[in-house]
Parts: sequence; C-alpha cells; structure tokens
Amino acid sequence: FAEEVAKLEKHLMLLRQEYVKLQKKLADTERRCTLLAAQSNKENASDSFISRLLTIVAELYEQEQYR
Repeated sequence: FAEEVAKLEKHLMLLRQEYVKLQKKLADTERRCTLLAAQSNKENASDSFISRLLTIVAELYEQEQYR
C-alpha cells in the first residue's frame, strides 16, 4: 500500500511541475501578446508588420494553387 501511495505522490508532483511550467508559459505568452497589441496600436495599421503579414497570407490563401 505504501508503494502505491508513493507512486501517486510522485505522479502528483510531476503533474504539479507540469502545471507550474504551463502557467509560466501562459504568463509569458500573454505578456508578449500584450506587447504586440500595444505595438500594433502605436503603428499605422497599414504599415505594421503584423498587418503586412496578414495581407500576404490572405493573398496566398486566395490563390488557386493553395485551395
């Protein structure tokens, strides 16, 4: 019985570590998203890198060879 409890405790510890790692990654992703949103608001919408990239992707999507 003690062996099974030790196994479960180890599994819970690993799950907790993974959860903490994912929480940190989420916080970093949210921070980067906020920074990108702030940058895109500062720039002229037609001149921002993100806007140009979206335009290129939209144009590629409309091409027959990618349908």
